[in-house]
Parts: sequence; structure tokens; C-alpha cells
Amino acid sequence: MIPSFWNRTVGHLISLTVLLWARTMLSLKVADIVGSNAEHIVQQNLNQIVLGVIKFTLIGIPASLVNSGLKYEVRMLSLLFRKSLTEHIQEQYLRKTNFYKASNLGGDSRIDNADQRVTQDIENFCNSLSDLYANLFKPILDVTLNFYKLSTTLGFRGPIFLFFYYALSASFKRLLMPSFGRLTARASELEGDYRTAHQRLIANSEEIAFYDGANREKNIISRLFQAVYHHATETNYLSYLTGIFDEFLVKYGSSITGYAVLALPVIEGRTGNRTAGDLTNEYVRNRQLLINLAKGVAQLIVLSNKVTSLAGLTARVSELLEMVNILDEAGSAPFKITSESTSESSSDEAHHHEIYEAEEKKFLVEWRERAERRRAARKSSNKPTVVNGGGTYFPGDMIKFNDVTLVNPDGKVLVEKLTFEVKRNCNVIVTGPNGSGKSSLFRVLGELWPLHHGTVTKPDNDCILFVPQKPYLVLGTLRDQIIYPHSEEEMKAQGATDKDLEHLLSLVDPSRTILNQWAWGDVRDWFNAFSGGQKQRVAMARLFYHTPIYGILDECTSAVSIEVEDRIYNTCKKLGITLFTVSHRPTLRKHHQFELNFNGEGGWSWLQIQEAYEDQ
Repeated sequence: MIPSFWNRTVGHLISLTVLLWARTMLSLKVADIVGSNAEHIVQQNLNQIVLGVIKFTLIGIPASLVNSGLKYEVRMLSLLFRKSLTEHIQEQYLRKTNFYKASNLGGDSRIDNADQRVTQDIENFCNSLSDLYANLFKPILDVTLNFYKLSTTLGFRGPIFLFFYYALSASFKRLLMPSFGRLTARASELEGDYRTAHQRLIANSEEIAFYDGANREKNIISRLFQAVYHHATETNYLSYLTGIFDEFLVKYGSSITGYAVLALPVIEGRTGNRTAGDLTNEYVRNRQLLINLAKGVAQLIVLSNKVTSLAGLTARVSELLEMVNILDEAGSAPFKITSESTSESSSDEAHHHEIYEAEEKKFLVEWRERAERRRAARKSSNKPTVVNGGGTYFPGDMIKFNDVTLVNPDGKVLVEKLTFEVKRNCNVIVTGPNGSGKSSLFRVLGELWPLHHGTVTKPDNDCILFVPQKPYLVLGTLRDQIIYPHSEEEMKAQGATDKDLEHLLSLVDPSRTILNQWAWGDVRDWFNAFSGGQKQRVAMARLFYHTPIYGILDECTSAVSIEVEDRIYNTCKKLGITLFTVSHRPTLRKHHQFELNFNGEGGWSWLQIQEAYEDQ
């Protein structure tokens, strides 16, 4: 970030310094010309007036070049600062697997909103840093030179009196001014959270669509935007109050003080035998110098606002640098072993299962009855849905495909003339090579893809729940992970309690590895907080909570033990959940009555497997 002397950045920094000095000298020259023009107007000297206008016009040419050059150099410095800082961060952030660790590993190694920090925060920091130099050097130069010029005509008392006024104003402002650095850092954090929510929505769009979680995601994103909006409103209001102080004390107050300083020669009777033209020249010239001096001091006072904002951005960027350094220094150090690995053993789970077996059986019967009552109270659709130019969906209590053709968005036919019927309590395992249509089957069933041809009979979408291999974990509390897409209010409205959630989670986590570590109201980055097995357990607890008629399990038990896997399927049976399972694991076949196999060439087969399993 700090360039060497022969670096291109130093050249632009020197160029900016020269231009700032030139602008101040031009301002002094303009003050002399304005004073002379005023004197000639009072003397009614037409030739000198014309000459003064020509001088004023000519000085506008270098002034325009200098002003445009200043803007160019500030932008170039910002760009060079950003280039240097970005290359430094990327050198470490993209070294080996640091970028993966920053986004996927939990604990102190993870960088929250890494994309926001690497892009927008660095850009804002470099813009503020380049502006700071220009806004610091020029006011200091203006104050020094204009103070010297004023002191030659007014003496030192006038400028010193003005400085005393500004020092008093600055001290008073420091006592009242809020922490804009903290507000700036908080604004960047909120913007990052809002941006991340949209990225999560895009990355997990299919899972969210299967869960019918659009309303819940809308509420989350709206809440995050409201946080951004309210914080910006508060910051703008505080800036407004600070601006009132700046305008009155720094601008108008300094003008009043300045006029008093300009009147000192008249008040003290030091005008001598000077003519009206001389007095006018001196007054106008000193007024212009005083305005320049006032602007310089005012910029130095207002500079405190920019410094505090820069401090907030500096904190964000320095945190990024520190975390990248930690990642780089950590290298490939092994993870620390926690107690969870031993508490999840199959023997412990079996022991807990024996203790709570009777209680769980009673709870499952009650929970199933409650789910049946909720479904009976809901009004189901009784009208068929015809896809424009395609097939037809019919409402029903079973899942039935009749002469269905599965077509992907590219127009490729995956399966033709698919016909089968699945009644309740008849589990189906779906097999086949990648790209054969397994996931496409459920996208059509969930109405994410249009039905190209044939008819599908199925219950309402809220009676079918999809559980992917990598479950979607919503932004929110531990409770939200179980009840998604319900809110806490919706959970309470249907009579469920945290105690019920504890029962449901204990069905797949009898050793309480999750509840011993977190409370229901805890908010975490759950994707990184949970282990692979915990994610799948939470997803299955979510399935039990909603107790749909049909559940679709897409390789979602790969990170749990066989004992837990058996318990999941037995629990689904007790709750009356009929399952479609996408898996090639032979240990799961015993939990299914039928196999639907896709051969990857448009063909399919429907096999009854329960009898074959019993013969083994």
C-alpha cells in the first residue's frame, strides 16, 4: 500500500501536490485582481477596468487546467491505491485454499461478507484516502499563505482572532459530533448482510422454491433492507444536525467575525490619507483573502467528519487484512477435536433410544394426529391445473404419473411415457445415472418445471416436502432452522412449542449434540456452525415438524450413521410420511417397497423390491 519513491503512485502524488500549490497561488492572484478591479471601478478608470477584465479572463485558463487536473489526479490516486491494496489482498486471499477457508470454515477463520470487503469496502476506502490528502494539504496551504498575506495589511491580531473563533467552534463540535466512523462501519456491515441475503436466495433458489419459502425469504430480505434504510436515515439525520452547526458557526459565524476583522483599520483609525479607491482595493482584496482563509479553516474543521468516516472504512479493511493473514499463517493446521465426535457414537444413540423409546412413541402418535387435524382444517385445491401447451395437474391424496414426458429447459427429453402410482405408506427409491431425470421428476412434481405432456395427480404442494443433500439453512435462529419456512408466530399459531421441537430434534439427535451447544433463540451462520451430520439431522427434524404426506429425500442421510438412518425411516413411517428416496445405498432398500429406475436413455422401469428383500 505504501509505494516506493520511483513508484507511479508517487509521481501522481507529487503532481497533485504541485497542482494544489498552484491552485492556492492562483487564488491569491485572483484576490489581487479583484481588489484592483474594485479600485478602478471606484476611480471610474475605464482603461484599467478593461485591462482588469482581460487579466481575470486570462487567469481563468490556467485555473481551469488546474481544477480539472486536480480531479484527475485524485481519481488516479484512488485507482492506484485500490490496485495496490487489491493485489496485496488477493495475493494472500487467493493463495492455495485460503479463499475456501474464508468462506466455508467456521470460527475466527471465516471472513463475513468477503465479497463486500474485497470489492466495495476497498473501493470506498481508497476513494476516501485519496480525497483526504487533497482536502488536508490544500486547506493547510490556503491557511498559511492567506494568513501571511492578511497579516501584512491587517496585522497579526485579525487573523489570530479568527483562528481563536475557529478553535472554539472546533472544540464545541468535537463534543457534540456523533461517531461517524462507527456509523460508516455499521453501514458497510448492513449493506453486506443485505447483499448476502440476495446471494443466498440465488444460490439456494431451488431448495427455497421446493420449501415454498418465497414469503419467508421476502420477510428476511425486507427486514435486512429496513435495517439498511433505518441506519441510513439515522446517519442522514445526524449529518443534518451536524450540517446545521457547520453552516451556522463555520460559514455564517466566520463571515460575521471576518467582517469585524476587516473593520479593524477603520475602528482603530489606521486609514491614514488613503483615497477611497485605495481603501476599496484593500477591503475587497482582504475580503477575498479572508474568504479563502475561512474556507481553508472550515475545510479543516469539516475534515473531522471525513476522517471519522475513513476510520470506519479503515476498520473494515484492516479486519480483512488481519483475517487473511490469519488464514495464511494457519496453513493446513488440523481442526481441533470437539466432544461432538464421541457423543455421536452409535452406542450412545442406542442407549438414549432405549431410554426415551416409550416417550417418543407417545409423542409421535400425538404429533401425527395434530398434523392430520391441521391438514383437515386446510382447504385443498379441487380444480385441475392445465399447463399452457402441456399436461395437466389433478388434485388427489396420492401421487400418480400417467404418460408423462420429462423435458429439461434445454428441450432434451429425459424420460418418456412415465407411468406409476404411489399410494400412502408405500416408499419408493429412485435410482439411475446422473442426468437421467431423477431430480427432474421432482421439479415437475413440485411444479418448478412445467409438465410437458401427460397428467400428474398429487396433493397440494404444502403436503410434499423436499429434503436435499445439502439442506438450506435460513438466516435466523436455531428454531428457524427447524420450522422453516414458518415464522415463530406461525409455529405458535398452530400450537407448536419449543418443547415439541426438542422432541422432534431428539429423534435424530438423541445425544443432544445440537441443543447442548446452542439455545433455540441463538443466531449463527448455521451453514458454517453445523457439521455435515448436524445439517442433515436438522433437515430431518424439519421434515418431522411439517409432517407432510410425502417426503422427498435426495441423498440426505449420507452424513449420519446407519442407526440414525434407520431411525429416520422408522420415524417417518410412524408419522405417516411416504418417502421418495434418491439414493444408491443398498442399506436403504429395506425401507422401500418399490424402485423407480431411469436408464439415462429415456427409458424407465418400476419394480417391487420388498419381496426380493425378504427373500435375501
